[in-house]
Amino acid sequence: MKLSVLEQSTLSEGSSAAEAISNTVALSKELDRLGYNRIWLSEHHNLNILQGSTPEVLLAAIGAQTTRIRLGSGGVMLPNHSAYHIAENFRTLEALYPGRVDCGIGRASGGDSYSRSLLMPTPEAWGDFGDQADQLARYFYDTCKRAFAMPKIESAPPIWLLSAGSNAASGKLAAEKGMGLAVALFINPDASAEAVQQYKQNFRPSKEFPEPRVMIAVNAVVAATPEKLQGQKKISDFLRLMRDSGKYPSSVPAPEAMKGVHFGTNEEGYLAHIANREVVGLPGEAKKQILERAKNYDADEVLLTMITHKLSDKIESFRLLAEAFGL
Repeated sequence: MKLSVLEQSTLSEGSSAAEAISNTVALSKELDRLGYNRIWLSEHHNLNILQGSTPEVLLAAIGAQTTRIRLGSGGVMLPNHSAYHIAENFRTLEALYPGRVDCGIGRASGGDSYSRSLLMPTPEAWGDFGDQADQLARYFYDTCKRAFAMPKIESAPPIWLLSAGSNAASGKLAAEKGMGLAVALFINPDASAEAVQQYKQNFRPSKEFPEPRVMIAVNAVVAATPEKLQGQKKISDFLRLMRDSGKYPSSVPAPEAMKGVHFGTNEEGYLAHIANREVVGLPGEAKKQILERAKNYDADEVLLTMITHKLSDKIESFRLLAEAFGL
């Protein structure tokens, strides 16, 4: 089982935005050393707790300080940008780090309607999501003869479609276009395993994907001791409850700030209902859950996302998992 990481450049209480970005680079270097397969970065806008807004720029910095780990977007929000601009960004990354770059694309905005309007003032000019995906592929493979995406290189990053897996047809576009499929369980714990089945059954091979490939993305809470695990899970649960209530805090709270936080019966029940979004446990138990989740969704790879207050805690958790899996 291949393990990879989705990193969101979270801002911790008491730290700066610059530290959030430098922490992402530092984490990537450790993941490269530990044997993880990919580091993917998300795109968010106008949301203080998530400082990662331009994955392509940050990926360039990470690539310069790593040697083997794959670099990708999880994802670039395609409706925010012109396909031509994205193609040139990712071609530049591919020229810098050949054979290491993934282009994960999503159909959400990653922010509010106003911030999206600033990124793409006239989105109607670019058509719907499927049209944009077609445009991106044309620029990657030089089938648009009026404008070539530069630099004009021979290899193209594989395109992955990010999906919430809400219904059986969620992977239809990825199957039709010969893309990889990444299912975001950490966002939608009710993601349908049937979506993966439909994707694989209807998959049309492409140059980058001769066979269908599936990743599932799950939140991970892993620690060396039960006490540490309990503290990490409380922060993770608190952030999810705040997010789903529309009250996302501006930063990841410090453990000391969580001491006075207590969850009621309704909140505990809700967390139990969405438990499929994450794996929680000491390293051995977390490994077992990861393998079970991958089997349930017939996934080839698991993409782990994690929110901790301290970078050192996140690195330690990923080290424990790497050891458990023998990466």
